[in-house]
Amino acid sequence: MPVQTNNTQYIYFPDGAKVEIMAAGDVSYTDLGAINSAVTATLNWTENQIETANAGKTIKQIKEMQIEGGFTLINLNPVGVEKLGGGLFTKVDTPGTANTDIPNQVIAANWNDNVKYELIMLTSSSDSTKLRTTAKPTITSVTLDATSPETLTENNDYVIVADTGSYSGWSIQFISANMTTGTPKANTITIDYGSNTPVAKTTLYAGSSTELLTAYAMKITHTDDKSLTRALELYSVDPNSGGFQFNFKGANEDGLEEMPLTYMAKIDSSKTSGRQLMAFSVDNGAA
Repeated sequence: MPVQTNNTQYIYFPDGAKVEIMAAGDVSYTDLGAINSAVTATLNWTENQIETANAGKTIKQIKEMQIEGGFTLINLNPVGVEKLGGGLFTKVDTPGTANTDIPNQVIAANWNDNVKYELIMLTSSSDSTKLRTTAKPTITSVTLDATSPETLTENNDYVIVADTGSYSGWSIQFISANMTTGTPKANTITIDYGSNTPVAKTTLYAGSSTELLTAYAMKITHTDDKSLTRALELYSVDPNSGGFQFNFKGANEDGLEEMPLTYMAKIDSSKTSGRQLMAFSVDNGAA
């Protein structure tokens, strides 16, 4: 049987995707982390067409465009679950006891500017339990470990930024141009933590007679080994009922605790007509 076409440049093998959401009021996307299924997104609409008495069928009109889909979340971080609720949940962090034993963190040499390096705060040198804080971490010093160590200054040589992708909730970014040491990136950087009060417990509350959901944006991205992407961005997304399952599997069961979430993306009328629902983009050469 002969080959009928050689046009195969846009064949994609399954490789997973990253799901991010940006809740109302957020300025950047939050990576939801590990999922345990395909990420689906199906475009639907309502059709309007009639058979006239003397001129055949009218042109087909479509309306009420929406995208329905879902995925199974297994990274059950309360921060991400709260954002997925679209205002359904109220998150409350209960503080623990101030910790003065957080060991130093060393950023490896050959770091780069404007890259977020996770602030990793461990309970102690003998307890590798990671800590999370609601307030910006207290840092005693940040030192460039050059032959003559250079003490770095916040908001000049580095900045601390809130980062939902970091377990601690915070990351650090460096600005080498403001450092006085020659070739600063060739040196390690040591972060000395002060006393910090970690979050001891996070609680999600829900329940009222009625609730108005606040839509969030969603971005689904596959990145190949050349850093080229295929991405679907949805502008106004609501969660569907039944997905937030707070289950506890038995010890005799396989798999992981999971939330099989579904959603519906609808028109965002504040955007340009014709571009109000979605944007699907493919980098040239993406695999």
